[in-house]
Amino acid sequence: MIPALGMGTAPIGNLYRAVSDAEARATLDAAWDAGIRYYDTAPHYGFGLAERRLGVMLAARDPVGEAVLSTKVGRLLAPTDAQGERHGFVDADSYEPVFDYGHDAVLRAFEGSCARLGRDRIDLLLAHDLGRATHGDDHNRHLRAFLNGGYRAMCDLRDAGAVGAIGIGVNEVAICDELLDHVPLDMILLAGRYTLLDRSAERLLARCAALGVQVIVGGPYNSGILARDLSGPLHFDYATPSADIIGKAQRLSGACAACNASLPAAALQFPLRHSAVVSVIPGLVGAGQVADTMTRLSTALPDALWPALDASLKDPSMLQDDARLILLHPHDNVLICVRPIEAGDILPASGGTIPASEGISIGHKIARAPMRAGDKVIKYGAPIGSMTADAATGDWVHMHNMKSDYISSHTRTALEEGA
Repeated sequence: MIPALGMGTAPIGNLYRAVSDAEARATLDAAWDAGIRYYDTAPHYGFGLAERRLGVMLAARDPVGEAVLSTKVGRLLAPTDAQGERHGFVDADSYEPVFDYGHDAVLRAFEGSCARLGRDRIDLLLAHDLGRATHGDDHNRHLRAFLNGGYRAMCDLRDAGAVGAIGIGVNEVAICDELLDHVPLDMILLAGRYTLLDRSAERLLARCAALGVQVIVGGPYNSGILARDLSGPLHFDYATPSADIIGKAQRLSGACAACNASLPAAALQFPLRHSAVVSVIPGLVGAGQVADTMTRLSTALPDALWPALDASLKDPSMLQDDARLILLHPHDNVLICVRPIEAGDILPASGGTIPASEGISIGHKIARAPMRAGDKVIKYGAPIGSMTADAATGDWVHMHNMKSDYISSHTRTALEEGA
């Protein structure tokens, strides 16, 4: 149901800066013309402004309802006289968002969104910003309101056909696990927690894959730090990044440069490599950002890039510091044994240690980082084969868990012709 690329609409709701109606419409028209058919929005984005602007474009460009839409519940919009920047939105509509996850509030929020969007059906309805990081001491109260009423209202809307699927739209991993312990969800929109820089959702994604819960990844650029080169003001998770985060971003950028790859393209494509992730939705404003996004998504990236990016984030004291193992090329995802290793020998790995599961002879390869079936094996900076089975850090990579993809091209005839 959800296309692999969508557009997040918070920026056209005047997030952090005022965006004119003309610029918002130009952005939406450019997205539509580029083939983007999934749009994620929420009443919170400009306090109705983003939904209104999206609704105007859809009325003109999508009379048959081709677009896939997701919006959110959990906040009601109360009229206000307040002006200026509020909750990060500048010169937004004259409403104040009020949290309410109860049964009737969810139905009212849904009706308001439908009116602004000009639709009587929403493809995906998400409970917005549940979680302790957002609500602090009020977390338990809001969670009870949702579980005791709001969730049932969403299920009733889905059962009636007014909604195609239900789930949550959040920025924190803990609430995803907490809700999955209590109720089934169709989908989770998770922002900023499964990116090149932040892999904190890896275990959650494995759980979602096992449960059949589809995941949409928002914030693939982590508030912008991965969206451009690392000059000028940087933002990570809506704030100034720490020295550690800047260092990791620089190592990621260096790995991309060494592979002649684009860091923003890698950041956009990375989430889609996971089997549980069905879509990635960067927030866009301006026709230029739409064009950049389409280029980044369609850019072919070398297979060697992904293990190189993973390796760039590893603790420098990992396996290659062991005198029994050497790294032939900085982009390799295997290490070469230069002294015999016995089963049970302790090897340094990812800042800790692991016991060797079996004896390994000189000249053989060991996984530098976890590898999955199908991953290319990189030696001397180039692929030499592909994995036929998963391997953990420190596992022996040999004929039983990899295949040499190039063997078929090196036949006896080819060798004789080349002699």
